[in-house]
Amino acid sequence: MPARACLAVIALALSAVGAGAQTAAPSDAAKEMVGAWEISNAARDKTCPATFKLDPGAGGFKLELDEACGSTFPSLKDVGVWTMGPNDEVRLLNSKGVVVLDFMEVESHMYEAERKGEGLFFMRTQDAIKAATVSPEQVFGEWTLFKEFEKPLCSLTLSSASAGGENYKLTVKPGCDASVADIGLSTWRLDSDGLLLSGRGGSWRFSESDATTWERIPATSDPLVLLRQ
Repeated sequence: MPARACLAVIALALSAVGAGAQTAAPSDAAKEMVGAWEISNAARDKTCPATFKLDPGAGGFKLELDEACGSTFPSLKDVGVWTMGPNDEVRLLNSKGVVVLDFMEVESHMYEAERKGEGLFFMRTQDAIKAATVSPEQVFGEWTLFKEFEKPLCSLTLSSASAGGENYKLTVKPGCDASVADIGLSTWRLDSDGLLLSGRGGSWRFSESDATTWERIPATSDPLVLLRQ
């Protein structure tokens, strides 16, 4: 066979392989990723809504990120494609095909990735987030504010009495540490970013760790923790 004809056959074969790779049926794991997700940092004070699709993209499947994601997480600014790794990792790729985040499933529909210099990232479905949303009724009651889980600073009552709008009244018990008393906490409310305690001297925001523990965000070297009594 002439060399030119041989090269043509090879090119045709490679083209067929490439086409087959592009049209290969997605795995069951990939199909389960389709839909609305949220990417966040560990404190969840930074979030990025994402939509996973099975439409073919350059090197994977198309990924749509909210317009604000690039400013919230600069490393995601050029991300528009995702793919599955050999162990069902979920990989987010930039326009150059570089893996920006490599998520591993740590529990059902909860993924975790780490990026050097930026810490941990988490990814959950929007449905899972809605299901986990805390209601005010779950927060009513007696709480103690601790410094680093060790030093009790103040006892608080997060009451069910309305303070207007979505706000509820907060009662500070006698004997509070000056660092708490000075802020004059008087109301509390829940929003999409957590639990907000407010007073004449400002406000503190907390993120839920579990049903009985909330930690102040953003994290500092002098953490505050709310524990249910």
